[in-house]
Amino acid sequence: MNLYLSPNGRIDQSTYWRGVITLFVISAVVSVLSAYVSPFLGLVSLIVIWPWIVLHVKRFHDAGQTGWITIGMVVLAIILSMVLSFILPALFGVDMIAMQEEMMRDMEDMSASNDPGAMIAASMEASKKIAQAQLLPSLLSTAIVTGVIGFVMSLFKSTSGPNKYGTPPGMAPQDTFA
Repeated sequence: MNLYLSPNGRIDQSTYWRGVITLFVISAVVSVLSAYVSPFLGLVSLIVIWPWIVLHVKRFHDAGQTGWITIGMVVLAIILSMVLSFILPALFGVDMIAMQEEMMRDMEDMSASNDPGAMIAASMEASKKIAQAQLLPSLLSTAIVTGVIGFVMSLFKSTSGPNKYGTPPGMAPQDTFA
């Protein structure tokens, strides 16, 4: 668990990739659940932001770099995600504007009934429908962003021996009194 919670220390490339794959699978499962069970489950994905940051900080530490470079990786991921969010849904035939207009028309129809429960139920169903339509483009976008960030991270090579962030993974700490 320390792998995902504490930014202190170093991790090697293979440990980094195991962590990335684990977090990607968790993110994918949460996306599927939020699309088919409840859109509110998507909020659970906020929990994995910290573990993603921790993995990258530790990987930078292994390369002898400051973990603050992770901010650049976050910016890169956001920009790439935004670009892909414009391209991928259209490639899969998802017309978000039409779906949102349909949702607004349905909400206007429901508002005439003055039944708040029915309005909430209708908005939840419309949200699930939109999430289901966006599921495949969203998963593909996450996979592409993960791959690009992983490639960039592979450009940072491990430093041999101890550095200011600790000893290399698998190496016993140095005896201070030796």
